[in-house]
Amino acid sequence: MDKEALYEQRQAGFLKEIRPYLHYALQGMTMTAVITFFALSIGYKYFLQWVTPDFPWKPLAALVLLPFLAGGRIRTYLQEADLIFLLPLEKSMERYIQTAQRKALIVQGAGVAAAWLLVWPVYAKLTGAAAWTFFLLLVIWVVFKAVLLYGRWTDLQLQEERTRLAWTLLRWAWGYCAAYALLAFGLGTGLLLLAAGSIVYVAALRRPRRYTIYWLRLIELEQRHRASLYRVLNWFVDVPPLRVKARNVRGITAISHRLPFQRSYSYHYLYSLVFFRSELFGIALRLLIIGSLLIASVSNEWAKLGAYLVFALVGALQLADLKRYYPELVWHRIYPLPHELKKRAVSTVRFLVHAVLLIVWAVPLIWTLSLHTLWGAMLAVGAAAVSFLYHRKK
Repeated sequence: MDKEALYEQRQAGFLKEIRPYLHYALQGMTMTAVITFFALSIGYKYFLQWVTPDFPWKPLAALVLLPFLAGGRIRTYLQEADLIFLLPLEKSMERYIQTAQRKALIVQGAGVAAAWLLVWPVYAKLTGAAAWTFFLLLVIWVVFKAVLLYGRWTDLQLQEERTRLAWTLLRWAWGYCAAYALLAFGLGTGLLLLAAGSIVYVAALRRPRRYTIYWLRLIELEQRHRASLYRVLNWFVDVPPLRVKARNVRGITAISHRLPFQRSYSYHYLYSLVFFRSELFGIALRLLIIGSLLIASVSNEWAKLGAYLVFALVGALQLADLKRYYPELVWHRIYPLPHELKKRAVSTVRFLVHAVLLIVWAVPLIWTLSLHTLWGAMLAVGAAAVSFLYHRKK
């Protein structure tokens, strides 16, 4: 069996599967993407005119590069049936895995190039670097990306959960420190520190215990990636529901018991538990933290208000996916619960979660707004009102 051809076949099959939905999604988001691009381009132009060497651009540039260097997925397209058919062939799967890693490096290397293209104007203006420096540093970034991608693959094969988390944090920390060193200490010293640290990092990766191929972990990640991709596509077109893994979150029982034990709250109870035990809870929590930090850290007041509105929109779109969970169950037909009760419950749960997000984001907005706080409060109330109407109609 040609493992490289098998990988190509599965990749083509996945693209064929999402192509019909991707077509509608691109139609819906093209104009928004174009408008956003031009708006950001204008803002970036003004930023370049304003920025000076006194501005802390080096840690900020390293932070922009970090997700593209240390992040990213390695798509394996493994399926549950592979535990029966491919697991016995594990020793001959090296070509399959190498193809997955090579494809990931090509795609994510392009992302690194795009991020460096974004950072380069600031770097060139404040350091006076020649044009050839752009290409030299681009090669260095891509090679460093290959090192961190090797670390990413190693993280996925580690046997112990705590060890995997520790090495993941180390990869992100080392990615940021190396990017900052290369930007802050000059090409010579920065490259020396990056090379020496990468050698030590790669050597250290051989120490922890790991699987040859951690089949269960890779299959779970594939299912989660498919679910997240379909969740985004669902913003633009209805997609088939996917099976997702329920998560055990501590404290759910105490929260759910606060709901009245009444017929009218049956679906409220169900979808409250669905929210906390699905990936939506993690997504909402990450949006909550990132949005709060970004709104609090942005100095420009219009940018602060814009960030609040953007996170409010993204939060609403993400929570809209709650209606796709449990679309039809047997007991929906057995118990005397009207369909309208389910629809109202989904809308209420989504709105309450979104309202919490809006309130928390409004705290750093009002606290750091030099204009009259009434404007911030009015914006938060208006966003909550729009959220209420959106979740009622959606």
